[in-house]
Amino acid sequence: MATRTATLVTVFTLSIGAAGLVAPLHPVLHAEGRDSGSDIELLRADVRTKKMEMVAERMQFTGKEADAFWPLYRQYEVELAAINDKKIGVIRDYMGSFDNLDGARAKELAQRVFEVDQMTLDLRKKYFQEMTGVLSPKTAVRFLQLERRLQQLVDVQLAEGFPLIKK
Repeated sequence: MATRTATLVTVFTLSIGAAGLVAPLHPVLHAEGRDSGSDIELLRADVRTKKMEMVAERMQFTGKEADAFWPLYRQYEVELAAINDKKIGVIRDYMGSFDNLDGARAKELAQRVFEVDQMTLDLRKKYFQEMTGVLSPKTAVRFLQLERRLQQLVDVQLAEGFPLIKK
């Protein structure tokens, strides 16, 4: 169970919105069984850089748009990383209590998932408002669309590894 927890947490930690990067990194970490905080932070930094490159490539900003977007994006990523830390905590707690999960614990974990989901939604709304103040609404929506697609890919990969709660 500990290996499965470390693997799932590592997959999520690495992905933080850049799903295409999980596949090449995940097998190496799984094979080595590492869950070192410093290793994870180095990989998270690398993924954030690659995610930034993906966003830049797909957003195709003009110089003026880029000047307005990137400071907001960096703030967004800092706040998103804090939310993802909470999500990792929920994942760890779920995987750690999966075998002896009672009704009260299941409800508590579900509530924490709802809170993380709401925090993510609130963050997207906040930054959409800020982005539409300096970018066209269409450009801001394109970023949210890209961000959601990446996160959905990550969520699918996570869901594949999560055991379904037993009756």
